[in-house]
Amino acid sequence: EPEPGQPSAGRPEEDYARKCEEVLQLQEQRAQQEELLEHLAAEIQEELNERWMKRRREELELAAGPGLADTDCDTTELSGGGGEGELHLEHERVKTQLSTSLYIGLKLSTDLEAVKTDLDCTQRAWEDKERELQRLLETLGTLDMGEAPAEPRGAAGGG
Repeated sequence: EPEPGQPSAGRPEEDYARKCEEVLQLQEQRAQQEELLEHLAAEIQEELNERWMKRRREELELAAGPGLADTDCDTTELSGGGGEGELHLEHERVKTQLSTSLYIGLKLSTDLEAVKTDLDCTQRAWEDKERELQRLLETLGTLDMGEAPAEPRGAAGGG
């Protein structure tokens, strides 16, 4: 019987079971943290998208000049200027579409740059491996030459 101060050394299966339980708990915690990270990353991306779109809209409104920026669609339509209001709405819709397209283009461009960088790294690693392989082949060739009979050298020396 184990003494009170000592762990139950006579039960290795209990220790093993406890360790397994700890590992499972750690894996669960890790999975929860990864899920939380993904959620946070998605929220951050969404916030960045909204801010970018808002900034683009503001820039476009400033670029369009005070005439359109000051015109409120509802006010224009209520005052009887229906054609002008519709034109303004169409203008805003096109601006938003352009802004969205520009954002998507920038995002695709960024993604493309990342892929290019990865590709360059892979290409460099491939070239390094190829050089290493070539060096090994040359070393192997030299070893083979060293083990070959000395006839070619003797033939070349005596003439």
